[in-house]
Amino acid sequence: MKAPRPLPEMLIYGEHSVTPEEVQSAPYRREPYVRVELPDLGTVDAKATRWTKTRVLLLWVNADHDNQSAWVPAEWVKRIDRSESSWRDPYDL
Repeated sequence: MKAPRPLPEMLIYGEHSVTPEEVQSAPYRREPYVRVELPDLGTVDAKATRWTKTRVLLLWVNADHDNQSAWVPAEWVKRIDRSESSWRDPYDL
């Protein structure tokens, strides 16, 4: 039996000083789709699951079919329509 693969760690780009009081989110499974250019991964289409005025927490499925997440500066993020995304959450409402 194969040993399970280790899950990817959350990535953090730039300064990460977020307090729980400033974090906002969309209703479950209605998170907006976004596109971001990550320095080490290139273009990523993801969902913005949480955000502040300056930071966004992204969630997407990587090439190994694992959930991947990253906190990124808000200015890196561009909102897109679901139809534009290269990855679509199969559990969207």
